[in-house]
Amino acid sequence: MELAPDRRSIVARGLLALPLLAACSSDRGGAEPRSGPNVLMIVVDTLRADHLGCYGYERATSPAIDALAARGTRFDRAYTAAPWTMPSVASMLSGLHPTSHGATHYKLGLPAEVPLLPEILRERGYRTGAVISGFLIGGRFGFDRGWDVFHEDEVRGQDHVSTPGVTAKAKELLRELADGEEPFFLFAHYFDPHENFKRHPEHAFAPPSAGRLTGDEPAKALRRMDDLTADEVGLVVDIYDEEIRYTDDGVAELLATLRELGLEDETLVLFTADHGEEFLSHGWLGHVTSLYEDLVRVPLIAAGPGLRSGHVVEWPVSLVALTPTVLELLRIPAGTRSFQGESLAPFLFPGRDDPPAAPVFFEVDMGDWEGGPDTFKKGLVDARYKLIRDDVTGEVELYDLRADPGERSNVAASKPDVAARYGDLLERHRARVTRERAATGERELGAEDLEMLSGLGYAGDDR
Repeated sequence: MELAPDRRSIVARGLLALPLLAACSSDRGGAEPRSGPNVLMIVVDTLRADHLGCYGYERATSPAIDALAARGTRFDRAYTAAPWTMPSVASMLSGLHPTSHGATHYKLGLPAEVPLLPEILRERGYRTGAVISGFLIGGRFGFDRGWDVFHEDEVRGQDHVSTPGVTAKAKELLRELADGEEPFFLFAHYFDPHENFKRHPEHAFAPPSAGRLTGDEPAKALRRMDDLTADEVGLVVDIYDEEIRYTDDGVAELLATLRELGLEDETLVLFTADHGEEFLSHGWLGHVTSLYEDLVRVPLIAAGPGLRSGHVVEWPVSLVALTPTVLELLRIPAGTRSFQGESLAPFLFPGRDDPPAAPVFFEVDMGDWEGGPDTFKKGLVDARYKLIRDDVTGEVELYDLRADPGERSNVAASKPDVAARYGDLLERHRARVTRERAATGERELGAEDLEMLSGLGYAGDDR
């Protein structure tokens, strides 16, 4: 389960030949070639991988995302570092697991001492810009560091339909960044698939009603109904799918603008999600409260000139790897910085077999909140097995995902040797990320902050 010893040398040899990593040039009306490739990272909030066509979903929720996957590399088993937004995005942008970067609770945020990808790229001459629509990754919590431009106008709570505004701002910022001679890093965060789910009649996956539900019920009300029928849950899922399809339209517009500007051939595009969503498959409607596949398995697509096209990686990989991956593809040395994610660059080279991958770790450390049950769990997954440990009760769950992809049969008791071996791996990981923990401090939250958090289901009574 460990990485091949010569993986780093394979990467180094490949970097010298990969066209993406050379100085990029294209026909952009006589403009001077950029000194390196651009980076466009698109993150969609609360997006399950298995609700996208390119991941096998039968409903047409994602034509633009599917097209991106067709011209790039799709990671079939990508995992977030945590099942909710703040620690997940912090891990994407820091290359650290949540315990180490410290943004593990909405009262904490990102410590200033944790270097972020936009800071590193700006130091290397990149222009940086972000458009975000989620309160938990806003400036209030330290996520505005390293950006030349940081738009959070679309942070208006979970009842606001933000895709048009995010798309318009991202397109505008993309044009501004394209006017400069320096390469750029643009981060676009879409929020609409997050509860409360809103209908989009132009896509019309959902019926007018089901049982007691009209489809307009807020998530808090749905969670108070402990006897939802299959048809009622199906209506919620249908409206969630409409949100995905609606967001896909925004992604399509943004990618079309990249093409119109003549930048597609000199831009690394990364598409992913911060976490998924559970629809009562394990007794919960929402996220945060578990480490099951519904919440931690997310889409990940990488596309760009010189990278593999139409390839699928079957190995499990972690979003903690995104920052070291970007730096390796751009040939930017880490220097004294230490990352806990292993670069995914070796998976992206044409003409090579996929290298073996290490186990993937994830965690949730959410106590002292009113949105659901307090949850303190850690887990890992490899090509076959998945282990989840409750840090409070000590309960261990072990699943054979090949035989039981729905995680219905806990085989910890029948496979004690496997459970013990994976438990030891998890404990070694816990020791490492704890040893490398950044200093954190609780943030002062005002009345407006608490009102926003209550609307998102963190600081209000959701039970």
